[in-house]
Amino acid sequence: MTNRLRVRRCPATERWLRVEKRTRTTRRQAQGGPGGPRQFLGGFALLSLVALHLVGCGRPTERAAPLAAASAGAGAPRASKTEAPAPKPTTLLATSGSAYAAMLAADDEASYLLTGSVAYRLVPGRVAEKRVLDLGISPALVRDRLLYWSRGAFRQADWGGGDPAVLASVPHQPQRVVTSGERFAWLDLAEDGRFTIRTLDGSRVRDLHTASGLVAALAMRDESIYFVEQGPSKGWRFGVVPLSGGSPRFTRMRSGRTPAMLVALGDLFYYDGPSLTVRRVSPDLEREVVLARDVICSPIAVADQVYCAQPGGLVEVGFDGVVRRALPLERPGMITAVSATATRVTCVIDVGRDELAVVTIPLTPADHAAR
Repeated sequence: MTNRLRVRRCPATERWLRVEKRTRTTRRQAQGGPGGPRQFLGGFALLSLVALHLVGCGRPTERAAPLAAASAGAGAPRASKTEAPAPKPTTLLATSGSAYAAMLAADDEASYLLTGSVAYRLVPGRVAEKRVLDLGISPALVRDRLLYWSRGAFRQADWGGGDPAVLASVPHQPQRVVTSGERFAWLDLAEDGRFTIRTLDGSRVRDLHTASGLVAALAMRDESIYFVEQGPSKGWRFGVVPLSGGSPRFTRMRSGRTPAMLVALGDLFYYDGPSLTVRRVSPDLEREVVLARDVICSPIAVADQVYCAQPGGLVEVGFDGVVRRALPLERPGMITAVSATATRVTCVIDVGRDELAVVTIPLTPADHAAR
């Protein structure tokens, strides 16, 4: 039986509700004004912050797993008995701008903060590299190059400078871009409200799947594109379509809150806010298990471990579902984006009115070998 948190309304809860309302308002303004399905799109990871309104005055039941202790209360998360020493966080960047309209990416060498007009390449101990470009609402990283849509075309820019290269003419601004290696796909929203997942064959646009309703989340791994599709009756299902083309595969329709974020890393990972669970789905969509219970995990990132954003910091969860340690960031504010690699986990934090910070925590092989 699933353990649950009994939550009552209180001033702390009301504060989280106000933050969630401000998040949706900021996203709506950044993506074309009120109304219509566009307000749900852009940085899908950021929309999952609604789950944080459960934090505040809730108390775990007596049967709650250790992760519940990290989910309840207003302080930094607490880890279980397997807790290892937390490495020291480093602030890579502090700048003006909305944390809710920024995206985060990472490779083996650097972290990347991508906004609508500026991209930063961030390496600990070095001065931040900066490129000013018209990056739009969904820039992405392809290897070590910037991929973005501007003035009716996909473009690609190197960090070393020079004029961006035009990849293909694409009339509509993409709502979401996902990448894997050198390949990428995007979500298009037509004037009639239809959502279509598309990719490029050379410079030619190819449609992969036109949804029957809203596409609420998108992820890509190798040659597969995963998505969450809402039906006309407000139910939802997972789907996967090959990048090479062909018919998509779907799970059964489900009820309840639609996941706002997917992470594809071998398996699929997502956070189910109403049940306070992190879930893991096989690549063929045939099997699903609960990875961790009684935990807030919004946003979520996955590398050698699972990293869950919570008020006060991050919690590191193993693939056995056991919390490994808490990773406090030593900066107050809401975490709006998380990325993770085998060597570091990085966060975007809303540190004040129109101010954000990018904070990273180093990870070493010894960290994981010791647990």
